[in-house]
Amino acid sequence: MVSAVEQIKPQQNPPQLDNEIMVVGSGVSGIYMGIRMLSKGISNFSLLEASDRLGGTWRDNTYPGIGVDIPSLSYSYTFEPNPNWSRLFTPGKEIYDYLNHCADKYKVRDRIRFNSKVKKVVFNKEHAIWAVHLKNQQVLHCRYLVVATGILSQPVIPDFKGLNDFKGASFHTNLWDHSYDLKGKKVAIIGTGASSVQVVPAIAAQVESLDVLQRTAVWVLPRTDVKFSKTVNKVFSRFPIVQRVCRQMIDIGLEIGMSASVIYRFIPSMTKGIEISGNKFLKSQVKDPETRKKLTPDYDFGCKRMTMSSQYLKTFNRDNVNLVTEGIDRLTEKGILTNDGVEHEYDAIVFATGFKTQERGNNPSFEVHGLDGLELGQFWEENRFQAFNGVSVPRFPNLFLTFGPYSGGLNWFTMIEANGRYIVRCLSKATKEKAKYVEVKQAFHDTYFELMQKMSRNTLFTNGSCSTANSYYFDRHGDASLPTPFPPIWRWFRVRFTSLQSHRFEQEIPAEVKKGSNVRQVESMAG
Repeated sequence: MVSAVEQIKPQQNPPQLDNEIMVVGSGVSGIYMGIRMLSKGISNFSLLEASDRLGGTWRDNTYPGIGVDIPSLSYSYTFEPNPNWSRLFTPGKEIYDYLNHCADKYKVRDRIRFNSKVKKVVFNKEHAIWAVHLKNQQVLHCRYLVVATGILSQPVIPDFKGLNDFKGASFHTNLWDHSYDLKGKKVAIIGTGASSVQVVPAIAAQVESLDVLQRTAVWVLPRTDVKFSKTVNKVFSRFPIVQRVCRQMIDIGLEIGMSASVIYRFIPSMTKGIEISGNKFLKSQVKDPETRKKLTPDYDFGCKRMTMSSQYLKTFNRDNVNLVTEGIDRLTEKGILTNDGVEHEYDAIVFATGFKTQERGNNPSFEVHGLDGLELGQFWEENRFQAFNGVSVPRFPNLFLTFGPYSGGLNWFTMIEANGRYIVRCLSKATKEKAKYVEVKQAFHDTYFELMQKMSRNTLFTNGSCSTANSYYFDRHGDASLPTPFPPIWRWFRVRFTSLQSHRFEQEIPAEVKKGSNVRQVESMAG
């Protein structure tokens, strides 16, 4: 495959549309988009899914101990509460089953094109449609394209020296090898983020030894988990208002927690109080003072994703669990050589090293070529991450993002419902007005980006001590463009009630668009 500059010639006849709207992805975001569109009478759409099953993150991640890290009563669609959760912090399998339930109940599954991995999309300005190129060489066409691929879908294994030298078993938490029996094995787990915090206590008792290789300590708060009895499930089922009230209380708590980061400049004591609690919890859990010191973060709470576990920290009291902080020099045939010159021998190495987040080629996980050959990932790399209301970018007409820059909050479902509502408002207006061309106006977009920069100056990420956090919240430009710089309630009102004057809805393709440069960068197949 080689790159080439291709002259795009005007086409006399537009390609036939496979669907008016295509949504890429069938995880939490894609399923919600399908449900929301159907509820608004929009039916000419399909979902493109790379896998043979829906579910996104909750389909792919099946590692030991996986579960939600916010209460499951809130981790669901607001219109479809699940009264049958087994626990307050439910296991991942139940979330996966819940998504399948929603896809079936709301008739979304039949609209999914499985085994349809998108390689790139190209906007045809002559006819204002998107050409969707699949990995299997098929090309589909749609008027409007919605990117719902999520942000934690592409696992990352750092380019360690000797990565291929290790002769034992090795795999990423996202690609857990269930055929490999860890019982009685010497195991290393690299990383101490959210996945590791769940995996470590889940496997510690079965392995002969477990070394946890830590680059950055994480803030860990206690997770008060409770098992829901059948009586509780019956109450939730028969009296839905009870579950809704419980959810509202949890959501208010999450709002307050998010606000602690976004108004840090004015009330830094909000996060400082959490740090005091975190340090007290650490002291109560870990006996050895030296280990406690190594597990103590040297950055402000909130600079990177927090973790919750009542089991992780005390796992380091076990005789067969060891915390290694010397840093990795290289992998060897037998294990890992750390920077202090010690070679640690293992039967298996588990990479709990996270995912791509704001790197080019992730979210979207494919190339997006808009007007005049502008590629979305390239645009962000060169001009900083930005999108109006987190969903629209100028020069990318008829394209919407369910999770654009400055969208992230504590509850993925809440964020997706907010952005999804806004996208469907735009699609509904386009349908009503028979618009062929929808694009956010440059002035509105630029004003919004300036607002994000202004609001960011009040956040923990600008005013706190985050330099040692190694946080994926920060992009290559140094902006904390993943989390929101505002309380989630602000977005809740904005996406529901603000005017759509920010976008142009045109029944005909604008003349200036047709007159633009026809030269674009494309990838052509060789051989």
